[in-house]
Formats: sequence, C-alpha cells, structure tokens
Amino acid sequence: MTTATTQADGTPGQQPVGTQPPPETMRFPDTPKFRGFFAPSRIEADVYDLEVEGSIPPELSGAFYRAAADTQYPPRFPNDVYINGDGMIHMVRFDNGHADLKTRYVRTQRFQLERQARQALFGAYRNPRTDDPSVAGVDDGNANTSIIWHAGKLLALKEAALPYELDPATLETKGVYDFSGQIPGRTFTAHPKHDPRTGELIAFAYNASGLPDKQIHIYEISADGKVTRSQTFEVPYSSMVHDWLVTRDHFVFTISPMVADPEQMKTEEQYFVWDPNQGTYVAIIPRDQGVSGIKWFRSEQLMETHSLNAWTDGDTLVGDHFTTESGWFSQFPKTTVGLLPELPPFLHRWTFDLTQGAAHWDDATDTYHSEQLLSSPGDMPRVDPRVLMEKNRHAWVGGFHPDLPKGEIGPMGPPFNSLIHRDDLTGESAFWSPGEHGAPEEPVFVPKSADADEGEGYLLALVGRRDQMRHDLVVLDALDIAAGPIATVKIPFRLRYGFHGTWVPASELGR
Repeated sequence: MTTATTQADGTPGQQPVGTQPPPETMRFPDTPKFRGFFAPSRIEADVYDLEVEGSIPPELSGAFYRAAADTQYPPRFPNDVYINGDGMIHMVRFDNGHADLKTRYVRTQRFQLERQARQALFGAYRNPRTDDPSVAGVDDGNANTSIIWHAGKLLALKEAALPYELDPATLETKGVYDFSGQIPGRTFTAHPKHDPRTGELIAFAYNASGLPDKQIHIYEISADGKVTRSQTFEVPYSSMVHDWLVTRDHFVFTISPMVADPEQMKTEEQYFVWDPNQGTYVAIIPRDQGVSGIKWFRSEQLMETHSLNAWTDGDTLVGDHFTTESGWFSQFPKTTVGLLPELPPFLHRWTFDLTQGAAHWDDATDTYHSEQLLSSPGDMPRVDPRVLMEKNRHAWVGGFHPDLPKGEIGPMGPPFNSLIHRDDLTGESAFWSPGEHGAPEEPVFVPKSADADEGEGYLLALVGRRDQMRHDLVVLDALDIAAGPIATVKIPFRLRYGFHGTWVPASELGR
C-alpha cells in the first residue's frame, strides 16, 4: 500500500511510508496502548438509573461531560499515539438524585469515512503524508481532547482541528463549528479559557494551516459567540502549544522545543520531535494593547503540560501550571538526540516582573521566579471556575502520591493514584485514593450554588477500576476529599481512558 504525500507544488503525490496492508481480520495491535484496561472500548450506550452507593447531593442537577480517544479501527501504524483515537463523549446526567449514562462517538468526517471503509484511512497523528490516498486533503480532526459549553453550544475540541458541535441531550453530532465562519483556519485550541466576569471565551490556534508554521492566532469571543477581536503573532519555531495561561490582563504562551518540522515529516511519520538544541521562551501579551505590546522572557528548558490559573497584580504576573523538564516521549518518543527519559510534570508557580522582557525573542534575557507548589508529581489541575483569572485559594489535581501503590503503566505513563486538594492560603494539601486497583482521572469542580464561597462544592472524577474492568464516577466534598466519596456512581463497563471534561448545570441546558 502507498500513502498520500504532497509534492513541492502542494498537490497530492504517492510515496511508500512503511504502512501495512489493511488486516484481513479486525484486530488491534498487541501494544500497551491497545490492550488490557487501555484497549479501545468502542461502546455506544444508554444506561438509565446507574447504581449509586451513597447519596447524590440534590444540588447536582446538570450534566458531566468528558472527552476520550476511543480508536474505532486498528491504526495504520501499530505504534500509533494514543491521542490519535476517535473522539468519544461520555455524559452522566444528574437529575433529582438519579444518574443516567450516555456514550457516543463524535461523527467527524474522518470517523464517517473510516466507518464506510471499515478500516483506518488516516495515518499518523497530524501527518497527511501517511494517509490513504482516498482521503487526501480531507480534514483529519477527531474531536477527542476536551469539551466545553459556550453560547448555548456543546463543543468537542481537538487542537489539530476545528470544534464539532454536539446536541447536549442526545450527543448527536451537528457538524464542524467555526463560530459561523469567524475562525478562518483549520485548528482551534483544546484549552480555551472562560472569563467568569464577562462570559467571554478566550482562545488561540497554532499550525492553523494544517501543517507546521510559526504563527499563533488569538481570538476573543463574546458570550454570545461573536469573535470581537483576532490577532496573530510569530514564535521562534513551530512548537506544540497545548495549553496557556490567561489573566484578566495578559496572555502567556510557553514556547518549548517540542518541535514540528515540515521537512522532517517527509521521512518520519511522527509530527512532534523533542529538540533540546532549541531554547524555551515565554511570550506575555497585554490584552488591552495586543500583540504590539508583546514581551519575551527566557526559560529553562521545559514543556508546559496543563495550566491551573493565573492573575496579574500591578507589574507582577503570577501563573500556576504543570511543567516537565522533558518532552512528551510517551506519545512522541523520537528526538533529535536519540532516546531520552520522560520526566513527570510538577506544579510550579511562575512570577514575572512585567517591567522586564524584550520586544523580540532574540533579545530576551530576563527570566522569572519559579516555585514548586507540590512535592509529588501530577497533572490535570482544576480551580473553581468562578475565580479563573484572579488569585485562587483552592486547587485540585490528579496526583502520584509516593506512599501509595502505582498502577499499571498506561498509554501516557503511570496513571494517577490519588486526587489532591491544595489550600494556597495555608499551603496544606489533602488527598484521596480510590485504592490499590483504582486510578482517578481529571477532577471537575461543581459549586454548590452560584453564590457559594470559593471551593464550596463537589469534585467529580471518573475512576478506572482496573481489577473489575469498569469505571465509577465519584462525588467528593471538594473541601474534604480525604473523607471519601459522598456518592459513587457505578458504571457497569469500562470506558476508554480519557482527557478533559466539564460540568453544565441544568439551568444552562434548559436554555
């Protein structure tokens, strides 16, 4: 079999790239990403009145949504990255003490073409040269990374493509959503930020052409879905920019040497490669002045994984986020210097003096103060969304508690063995563990009421029960997670390990 390539003039061509003929039988690779608890689930289901241990608080009225990568067909490359799987949305609807489950694939263009062909047609992550010629030029978005609610719309996101709109009740796919033609490129971040004061959605896009480039586009979107401002700036090289920090007054981008190179893509299927010969930079952009006021800072060599929160206080900017001193080798193992060990992310607080910084990255010499906030590694952080862009007191993360058993190595390294609550006022932290064979996933915070104090609410998290090959959804008191679940919603089958979720209250769904 040959796969699609692109000639110098931009037209499709043909070039063998090492893919195998489609299998005669339907069988996934026998690799850690595709076997055991991490094997594709591919279950679309409706389960009403899930079994509940404990009692669901009456304030929980609405829907918990979570995005996952659930590969539909065996991949064209046996070592395909986990994040290349088809988007599957899991929804648990809470109503008057009851919980109902619905799981549905996002019917992307990619999904539907492969369903018709009964085999994988799209190749390696974001590399069109590895696709089957029959889908040359077709958007490969798979809507599998996060899910948000904005302007009365439920949107499934993937940073390599535009959002897909879903029906919030049925999860039926309505189609690609480009904000009524206001987003001109092919990509949109999986981590936009909601401004809780104005209702605005602040977003960005990189590699918007569909191939590596040096432009980052910033969009400010009103509460009713109108793009009120768009601007573009250039970065030193084409970097993976998975997340970012946003304060009420500034945008903060970390440009790390997880590099995409169009020349490298001609001979290698891997889209991102860690290049330790490149520097790490931080761009800070004032929201009022825009990109003309950009300031560049230098950083030690690292990669940002996920951001927690950030705020500005006069000439000081503070940002809390997880960073790692290595690239993301569990997904993109090839580097420019051979194999390297993947290092875990830790929660750090960066503090910038905004009177410093250079107008161009070549001139950047100033740096920042960094403080590690948790002694154990982790990721997938959350705050009470009502205090985003302002200083928060409470934070919750998925963690690796050193005194607890570590679970089976998964497709993206060891799974979390605990959830952690950190009180920034006292500096103290508390944790909850689901037990030796349980692994919690990303927590989602739900306030008890619209006017409840910061942190007064519930923490929702899916928990993989590895010994039982199924999942639970636990409900914890957010300020007393060590007490254990108030309610455990038992899901009778295994969900594919997922990424990011959200909560939409019933009042919003009713609108």
